[in-house]
Amino acid sequence: MRKSPYWIAVGLSVLPLVAIGWLRAQEPAESKVSQADAPPLKALVYEIVDPWSKADGAAELLKAAGFEVEPLPLDESPWLLDADVIFLGSFVSEDPAYAAYMKKYGADLYNYVDKGHLLVQFTQADQTEAEPPFLPTTQGATRSDQDFDDAYILSPEHPMAQGLPTQPNGRIHTKGKGRTIWETFVHQSGFHVILAGDPEARFPGLMEGAYGQGRILLSAMWTDKTTSGEGADIASPEQKAFNEVFFKNLAAHALSIRNRTTPALSVTAAPAPPDEFIDGTWTMVVLPDTQVYSLRNPGLFTLQTHWVAQQREARDIRMVLQLGDIVNNNTPLEWERADSALNELLKGEVPIALVPGNHDYGPSGNASTRDTLMNEYLDFSEHSAQPTFGGAMEPGKLDNTFHTFEAGGKKWIVIALEWGPRDSTIAWANEVMKQHPGHRGVLITHAYMNNNDLRYDYTDTANPQHYNPHEYRTPGGVNDGEELWQKLVRHYDFAFAINGHVLGDGTGYLVSQNDTGTITHQILTNFQMRELGGEAYLRLFEFLPDGVTVRVKTYSPLYDDYLLEPDQSFTLKME
Repeated sequence: MRKSPYWIAVGLSVLPLVAIGWLRAQEPAESKVSQADAPPLKALVYEIVDPWSKADGAAELLKAAGFEVEPLPLDESPWLLDADVIFLGSFVSEDPAYAAYMKKYGADLYNYVDKGHLLVQFTQADQTEAEPPFLPTTQGATRSDQDFDDAYILSPEHPMAQGLPTQPNGRIHTKGKGRTIWETFVHQSGFHVILAGDPEARFPGLMEGAYGQGRILLSAMWTDKTTSGEGADIASPEQKAFNEVFFKNLAAHALSIRNRTTPALSVTAAPAPPDEFIDGTWTMVVLPDTQVYSLRNPGLFTLQTHWVAQQREARDIRMVLQLGDIVNNNTPLEWERADSALNELLKGEVPIALVPGNHDYGPSGNASTRDTLMNEYLDFSEHSAQPTFGGAMEPGKLDNTFHTFEAGGKKWIVIALEWGPRDSTIAWANEVMKQHPGHRGVLITHAYMNNNDLRYDYTDTANPQHYNPHEYRTPGGVNDGEELWQKLVRHYDFAFAINGHVLGDGTGYLVSQNDTGTITHQILTNFQMRELGGEAYLRLFEFLPDGVTVRVKTYSPLYDDYLLEPDQSFTLKME
């Protein structure tokens, strides 16, 4: 067994100080060993052909990176093993022998790390191993069911992140036969997060902890699975490009750990609690597709608006945006319920802008006409009396309106347009924008973004167009998202274009530069497909005091809880 000076010094701690000083003086001699002069790096590998991926490949990847590779002995304590790296492959916890090994030697693994070695574990299914059983008390980690196509590099200076191939958006994509990050961690303590499924480090995909003289590297990736059980190469080109760099980085990092030259490791703080509210922040609230509430669960609609009214001062709520499909079947009872819920906002002096959706028009809400009971049940005089109300395209009708307000030292204008806006409606909106120079715009309309992160575009035959306004019989002509972008949004400083309508996961996000040189965040938000028609979830746009950062949160007053998936909880930047 090769004993480091650190190990000898600890073992002989009873020696006189002069002897200890002599031992310490010898440490730099080993730490300065070059890679060329050093003994080859040795890796002990525990991997299986598992039932999830039906593949392996870690041993070959390590060999290609310059390691001498041997199987990890399962009947011997790792504390006594002479190897630079112990590598636990993806889904190895599916092996019946794994549990027995960890029960007997789990504590010895972190003692192995303490001696100046590297322990690497790739992803495991949270059903079989929710928490790594070998962590010391200084670290903690819990896996989740969250998977991500892309990974954000949160620590570009870390040795393991050097030179990793990225997409034009700066993220890592190794999808191939599976997602880049699989079974991400959802809680961590004592680790430095290198890669994550989101920019807030809520879902770490690669993180490192320091213990004693060594390191623990935890991955939620399974790029080590490159060869099927039958021997076929199954790695995607993106996966191969990633692995080539990643395992070379791993070799260099293992050598620096052996030589005691690793840079200091800073612990990544846990993300701020989702309910944290920063003083000086103002808020815009989005209520998408309330149709099922109006039809079956009116209490949830009222719960939403009552909560918003109660939070007006605490969260400095400046505007509420309702995205259409206020009701489901365009019936008097539904409109009575919707009016009752919306009155909670009017009574609470919370400004609201709303738009009609396809279900708000026509017999039984089939959008075959532009007839709606909205203007019979929602009192135009009450809505137009709001201090933010700027005007309506048609007198006495709430179908198309605009609203202005000031917040965060800026002037804002909300353009609220009908379902499938007509050309005449877009012409009116252009005139309104021309009359309000210096205002940042927010467009709300029922159908604009699809859930594939693209604008609706009926001319695009390569991508799905389900529920595009052009698929309906709505008279007077309609415009979809791409047409709205070309005819209206791109010509002005619109910071946001927000819509509901679309099912699937009910989320979509696209950033486009408009002709003014600023960027427009285009966002789909819809919850109607969830239990109870949405479980009272709503969107909070929190504009931080720096005037640039916006935290987007998804909250339910029914559960007093937040959705934390990256497409439900994220941060964006305005120009």
